[in-house]
Amino acid sequence: MKKFLLALVAVLFVGGLMAQNAPMQRMTKQDAAKIAVTHPQILKGSEYTAVPANFRSMLGNGNSIGSTYYDLQTNGSMAPRMISWPDGTVSATWTTCGPGAMSRGTGYNYFDGTSWINDASSTARLESGRSGWATLAPIGNGEIFASHNGSDALFVGVRPQKGTGDWTITSLYGPTSSTGSASSTCLLWPQMVTNGNTIHLIACTESDPGYLYQGIHICLVYIRGTYDPSANTVAWEAPRVVGDVTPAQVGQFSGDSYSIAANGNYVAILVADSWNDVFLWKSTDNGVTFTKTTIVDSPIADGYTEAATEVLDTPYVADGSCNVALSATGTAHVAFGLTRVLNDVLGDGSYSYFPGVDGLLYWNESMPTITANRNTLDPDTLVAAGYKVFQKLDLDGDDTVWYMNSGNFPSYGVSTTSMPQLVVDGNNVYMIYASTLDYPFVDVNAEAYYRGIFAAKSTDGGATWGEGVGNTSWLSYNKDCFYIDDWANYTMDTYQDCLWIDGENVFPSVAPKVVNNKLNMTWQWDYYAGNEIKENDAAVAGQMSTIYYMQVNVDSIGVYNRISDVYAGQCIDPTSIVNNTLTEMTLYPNPAENMVNIAFSSKETNNATLSIYNLMGQCIYAETVNVMEGSNHLNVNISNLNAGVYMVSVKTAQGTTTQKLVVK
Repeated sequence: MKKFLLALVAVLFVGGLMAQNAPMQRMTKQDAAKIAVTHPQILKGSEYTAVPANFRSMLGNGNSIGSTYYDLQTNGSMAPRMISWPDGTVSATWTTCGPGAMSRGTGYNYFDGTSWINDASSTARLESGRSGWATLAPIGNGEIFASHNGSDALFVGVRPQKGTGDWTITSLYGPTSSTGSASSTCLLWPQMVTNGNTIHLIACTESDPGYLYQGIHICLVYIRGTYDPSANTVAWEAPRVVGDVTPAQVGQFSGDSYSIAANGNYVAILVADSWNDVFLWKSTDNGVTFTKTTIVDSPIADGYTEAATEVLDTPYVADGSCNVALSATGTAHVAFGLTRVLNDVLGDGSYSYFPGVDGLLYWNESMPTITANRNTLDPDTLVAAGYKVFQKLDLDGDDTVWYMNSGNFPSYGVSTTSMPQLVVDGNNVYMIYASTLDYPFVDVNAEAYYRGIFAAKSTDGGATWGEGVGNTSWLSYNKDCFYIDDWANYTMDTYQDCLWIDGENVFPSVAPKVVNNKLNMTWQWDYYAGNEIKENDAAVAGQMSTIYYMQVNVDSIGVYNRISDVYAGQCIDPTSIVNNTLTEMTLYPNPAENMVNIAFSSKETNNATLSIYNLMGQCIYAETVNVMEGSNHLNVNISNLNAGVYMVSVKTAQGTTTQKLVVK
């Protein structure tokens, strides 16, 4: 069981060689959650200073498929940006930008089954003018993207053949929002999915102060379109306010605090910003009609805005980073981060949030909805109530999760654990997310923890998860950054070089379908923890960030880069999962009481480790066994195990096979 210490601890130095830097203190989870950071109401861009260019050659884990000097891929939730095609090809987009701010737009790359077609160092964009916040979806045999130009419309590009040919780009103007004396047709921060030739798009209206549509500021609207493949054109229907909400219910929406998914005739739109109820707007007839479900009845009064008359005193709320996925039968699976907010100066255009709050809530439609009071969404309260909450993990095996005492939390406007992506495939649910790393993965210059990308899975429709150090994959961990247990043995240069190799990994984007037993995903990688939010986004970063691509075999989640193995130096190559030498594990009897038989096949003769883990990820039994090529059979005495569910794993250097064991 992880321990969260109840007092501040002494200053720690890296091998005594970090005395030249500002002291880096660590603190508890409870103290971290008390630190507030002021944030602008609408997030803008981010910039950084340069680091030595030669560090770019140190990327190790995955592929670089794109670049950008713009350090912000989203204000909260990641739009659908990847397509896994049935033939094994992949399309990907991101917000790209060159050294000049006016070059921002939609970056694109395509994997043709052999290689990516575009130069990963290019910052070329699809549009002819400045844009951003791309979203991508399949349409017929081709693909469609949308991005906002920030002034009067969305760019919408279509082409009839994936991966090749010219894009036909048109403008999609929004409904007119007005101040009474001025008007705007601007649409911002789009998200888009498709079903056949039907397009489902959501976006916000004008964000400048005073502009209202249907009485709502920054109004989130749903627009359905129909693609005509013969003409390569889209006909758009009239917009609808998402959730059919009124100004009395929602004073304003927040950019990127929403998510959209489609599967067959099912369409789901999730809204999870800090100021309003968390709700699901779902259609069973391909977007013709919708039904609203309030997942969290917020403790904040309906219609609340930053300029309201009532001070807002630190309730727990959604953090604005969310995701929704749909099963083939239409069940909605939902995730959103958790934080607290404070609005003690009314009408100044800003608020405070608490980035040290750590929690990513998972929910599906089989679970009860939540009526929130000030503390209902406290992550510990949710866990006690039986909800699944993902949190920062103990990565170094010291049985303690540490937080930075400097109060310098990376500024993404979200929880310590957030940025979720969900994929549903049959009864399997996959959660990919970003979370701050444990000591010693620290940006020394910024005195802040780096973030990493993690993956967990449920094999029973989200009822239970194998999340924990023994069952979560640390996808972004770079093996060239060996995990150092005793930093005193290494020089300061080695320490900093090692950490820069691993770096900051954020903004995961995952294609919504499992194809050939694989998930395709990207995330953004750079050297510095966090990003710098500025009111004017004209400037761009002084150094280039990398768009990282990874393909993950779903069977490897909880096996590849398993956290309990990382600090032990036992990481395995993800390709060894695909070509696993161990297969066909069977446990019998199962459920078992005193003895369990373990049968499996091996393609090699080798030593292996037989391990049994509880659902907290703790290894409670391990032994070295001899594995022979061909069929193998082992007997294990489990009479000393308490009744419950366990994971049995047999692992060699070339692969792992794991099965669930029920002890009665």
